[in-house]
Amino acid sequence: MKKRLLIWVAALALIGAVSYVTTRPKFSKDPATAVSGTTPGIPGNAATVTSVEPKITVSPMSQSRAQITRLLASALAAMHQGNPANVEAALAGLDEVLGGGRGNGEAAIAAILEFLRTGQDAVTGKGFLIADGGVLTESTTLRVYLMDKLGQLSREVGSEAALGVAREVLQSFGSADEWAVSMRNVAWFDSASREFLQERISAMLNHREWREQPSTGMLEAFDVIVHTGAMVTVPELSRLVSVQNSLLARASGVALDRLSSQSGLKLTTLLNQQPELLAATPRLRADLFAHADLAVPEQRQQLEIYLLRPEVDALERKKFFSALIQTGQFVSHNLITPDVSSETPDQAAARLDLLTQTVNGWLRDDRFRTLTGELTTLGAKVNRVIDQISADEISK
Repeated sequence: MKKRLLIWVAALALIGAVSYVTTRPKFSKDPATAVSGTTPGIPGNAATVTSVEPKITVSPMSQSRAQITRLLASALAAMHQGNPANVEAALAGLDEVLGGGRGNGEAAIAAILEFLRTGQDAVTGKGFLIADGGVLTESTTLRVYLMDKLGQLSREVGSEAALGVAREVLQSFGSADEWAVSMRNVAWFDSASREFLQERISAMLNHREWREQPSTGMLEAFDVIVHTGAMVTVPELSRLVSVQNSLLARASGVALDRLSSQSGLKLTTLLNQQPELLAATPRLRADLFAHADLAVPEQRQQLEIYLLRPEVDALERKKFFSALIQTGQFVSHNLITPDVSSETPDQAAARLDLLTQTVNGWLRDDRFRTLTGELTTLGAKVNRVIDQISADEISK
């Protein structure tokens, strides 16, 4: 019996030993495959979990944004150093990644917004130069450059990021050039912004510091007046245009000239209602009325009211009649409004034919009896110009 008991105890001991060996955790010498959550020598104290190092995935957008951020930092440093060659290279690098059609528009917008929020800036050493469609080919500062690019990129991806930045910029008098690009961006993205832009361009014209030292961007911003048809600015333009040897005088004259073509009826009506406007610059006033469209009865009526005004003397009428024959327009790239095309020979012929009919009608009108001699001379000149246009066409 004792022998059987010893054998049974030995058997139980053997089974226990086998059980310990089969359940004891195994430890790998490779840390990557080590078992965690167990204590050596204490079998089965926790579930075994394999530890795997996490993989960090960087999205293409993050990579693109990081690249642009680095380029912006490099460009800022180059501009602070002031080496023109390095600045040119930095801007070329930014043009490469911020140009349209590269598929990184959202990343570029995010990087630009991040930089603009820092408030950092530097001069580029370049001007404020507008190309076709109102985009800039030269920018005075890095921030102006980026606001221009932000407008273009926002258009490309359908974002309103540029609009948000523009409205924020236009809340304080920081930079006239930034205001110019911001007003363009507002016009691009908000079709209901005319009243807002009229108020902002009026504020720009009345800001003493900017008016005393106008930047090129401020001068280009006068196109906002044309875009919005801002008659509220005409009294100020009338005053500015009379200032001798002034950059603002020329910009005011161009704005008035283009306003007379874009919003002729409103402008001529205002000038007739307030005859003191442009009284100091009668030759310019004559040019503006000469832009009236004779095919539109309401505009022709305002032109006739002007022609019969007692303060309009013979010298002013002579300038007016001359401008009626050889009307001209400023041809340029503009911040917002479309480029103006030169008049074609066919358009000129049609306009002069209508002018001939109008002059003949005035000669039969008793209201213009005192102007018979001047109108007869005008009619003869118009006929000579028409004959010359016909001769030129035949010779081609």
